[in-house]
Amino acid sequence: MATYTGFISKIAIKEGRGSRGPWKLYSGRVEKEDGVEYDDWISFGFDKPNVKEGDYVKIETQADAKGYQKVQSIEILKNPPKAPASSQAAPSSTNSNVRQDSIIYQSSRKDAIAVLELLVSQDALPLTRAKEKAGQAKRYEEIMALVDKLTVRYFNDVASLRILDTVADEGANDDTIESHEPVSEEDDA
Repeated sequence: MATYTGFISKIAIKEGRGSRGPWKLYSGRVEKEDGVEYDDWISFGFDKPNVKEGDYVKIETQADAKGYQKVQSIEILKNPPKAPASSQAAPSSTNSNVRQDSIIYQSSRKDAIAVLELLVSQDALPLTRAKEKAGQAKRYEEIMALVDKLTVRYFNDVASLRILDTVADEGANDDTIESHEPVSEEDDA
């Protein structure tokens, strides 16, 4: 005889059809007060149990010849202790990190597409010019590769908090940057 005290964490129903017609077999799991489930599934048999998920119960069982724990008695207990915090109740730091990374990735992808759209519209990308199907396929592959490359780059820039002081401008040096300062008339004299 075994005794399980805790919250009903899961009730499973297995349905089938036998020589006597359709049947339903009920079983369940019990979660201890500390939030850890007992290892055993408990068999309620073919009768629907008078408990539901979340009920605080004391269940006495007897193991059958196959080792299944069959319910002998169920008592719904009054004044249950505070239920353990569900893993779904508050996101863990890992879940929030995954979500934040997902947001950063989506934003990086959108930015990469916007940059490539601008470069293509200004004819600033060296893409394949062939008009045949093969050329179009090649252009598609080139653009998708660039989207992927820029997405990863933008994602890593944000994720690593890379700052402007540590990044050299690509293809730009002091010689190629034009000054847009107004020229005063005194300079001409």
